[in-house]
Amino acid sequence: MQYVMLITAWGIYFFLHSALADKNNKQYARKRLGISFQKQRIIYTIISVMGLFLLFLFNGMIGGDNLLPDTREMKLLSLFIATGGILIGKAAFRSYSLRAFLGLEQEAEAGKFHASGILAHIRHPLYTATILLVIGFFLYDSRLPSLISAGCIFIYLPFGIYFEEKKLIEEFGEKYQKYKRKVPMLIPAFKKNNN
Repeated sequence: MQYVMLITAWGIYFFLHSALADKNNKQYARKRLGISFQKQRIIYTIISVMGLFLLFLFNGMIGGDNLLPDTREMKLLSLFIATGGILIGKAAFRSYSLRAFLGLEQEAEAGKFHASGILAHIRHPLYTATILLVIGFFLYDSRLPSLISAGCIFIYLPFGIYFEEKKLIEEFGEKYQKYKRKVPMLIPAFKKNNN
């Protein structure tokens, strides 16, 4: 029963995550409810962070045996992979204003297309970082609840990427389409760019 509750909780979290990020819902909240985009971003961030905290807390409360060997080498491998995720995430935030991302200030360059730094190598570095963090998390805590949580995240990611790319195509049009054709989605291709 706890596993069903965990899957359901992830489903609710991802539904809210997508609904709160949806352009039409954001416009409705601004026009009908008078909530500015900046306040919406703060609400989105709080719900996202608190939701993740509660989900991983619940995940940790569910017992179970490790599915993989609980060795020092496995722990080191998990930390190495998770560190890669942290470094990629940190590199991604160099391309954005962290304060604007969190909703703490208005983005100075709103509507500006970014394709420098790590974004010159992968289109979705935060998703790449998430994948590495989740793999590292599961290798560190390889109980069934962690496998279920990792599975839920991996099932959602293609949908999250789809909706994000759809939004970026609407916002930037052919510029993003051209970028999409040249730059890989998640795995960097470090080759010389002639443009």
